Amino acid sequence: MEKDTATAERVTEPTSRDTAAKTKHKKKKVRRKIGKVNPVIYAAVYAVLKGRYTRKYGITFDNAAVKDIKGPAIVVATHTSDQDHILSALTLYPIRPTYIVSEHFIRNKKMARLLKLMHVITKKMFTPDVGTIMNVLQAKKENAVILIFPEGRLSCYGHTLPVTEGTAELIKKLGVNLYAWKAEGAYLTFPKWREKGDDRLGKINCSVRLLLSADEVKQKEVSEIKALTEAAILHDDEKAMEGTEYRCADMTQGLDKILYKCPVCLREDTLTTRDNHIKCDCGLNATLDNFYKLHNSPFKCVNEWFEWQQASIDTENGCLKTKARLGTVGEDGFMDPNAGEGEVYIDKNVFTLSGIMHGERVEFTVKTEKIGAFPISPGDHFDIYHNGKLIYVYPEPSLNASVKWVCFLDKLNFERKSITV
Repeated sequence: MEKDTATAERVTEPTSRDTAAKTKHKKKKVRRKIGKVNPVIYAAVYAVLKGRYTRKYGITFDNAAVKDIKGPAIVVATHTSDQDHILSALTLYPIRPTYIVSEHFIRNKKMARLLKLMHVITKKMFTPDVGTIMNVLQAKKENAVILIFPEGRLSCYGHTLPVTEGTAELIKKLGVNLYAWKAEGAYLTFPKWREKGDDRLGKINCSVRLLLSADEVKQKEVSEIKALTEAAILHDDEKAMEGTEYRCADMTQGLDKILYKCPVCLREDTLTTRDNHIKCDCGLNATLDNFYKLHNSPFKCVNEWFEWQQASIDTENGCLKTKARLGTVGEDGFMDPNAGEGEVYIDKNVFTLSGIMHGERVEFTVKTEKIGAFPISPGDHFDIYHNGKLIYVYPEPSLNASVKWVCFLDKLNFERKSITV
């Protein structure tokens, strides 16, 4: 009988290992919760930024729709400036959105702590990332208002980019109200190619509107959702804010980070941008005024120039090749911009990287059709993932060459899409 009792006790009494396993399981569930930024802190930050931004940058808000936004919901947003997170947060207040942001930022030591306080969802750009989808679904369960930039990256000039593959499928899967946010004048105020702190003072118009109700999302095909999303974020900042003045000491400083080809002599890497002038030693001497209009140039505006040089790339027979400094995540979990060095190559078929990072050999080739795009920090580097690892490529000898790689791949993908369609 005692033996039977002992056996019963062994069956019914949980072991210390069972208890530890259950505790660990509970901890995992807690860690999976996305959560939201503290409302008191959020309100305080909002009060400071709202006054500062509206006074300095002349921001207006068309946000009557905010009162009707209830979670769970999703907001698709244009992404033409590095201040779009702040601008959208100001527009949507008192809602505390859950942002999907690039891993690029969470690997920045200065920004990581702030982003954790904001309870953002991180995303590996243009590479499969099941973890992000799972976190988005969890955020829906928590009735979050999820804000995404469906272009997948920040445009380096004043025009929005194509919606990334899988965005419409995600919206369909979530099956919640879909809103669209837009900021007109954000790029003209904060061009990505500007020097740090060199903002332009003018006008920004922020707006948010209902795009599709939850019922409409459920009823529509993925192709219809994709078309509506692309139309909602399609935006040319120069056209939208034509006639608006943006004041800055030097409108052209940093513009050579994205303009690299002279439209007169057709040579590359000969342009200098300074004191409101864009010059080439062939004699070109164009100017950019405070209304973002070009003078003494074959083009009327920067967007035209940028799109011309991208269109002139020969992706069929051309290629790019350069030595490069390489950066990747270090042991501390943050980006090490001096992780190693190597060479990179691209043509219409493949992208290849070979080199040394943190003392280890790295070498891989990937079909260009598998690369959605190269996110870029103009005049610095472009990004590529390999086996889930983020790699920064700093072209040598000129960091400004980064934009050529972006343009090459973007044109290649555009041509493929046109053929498919």
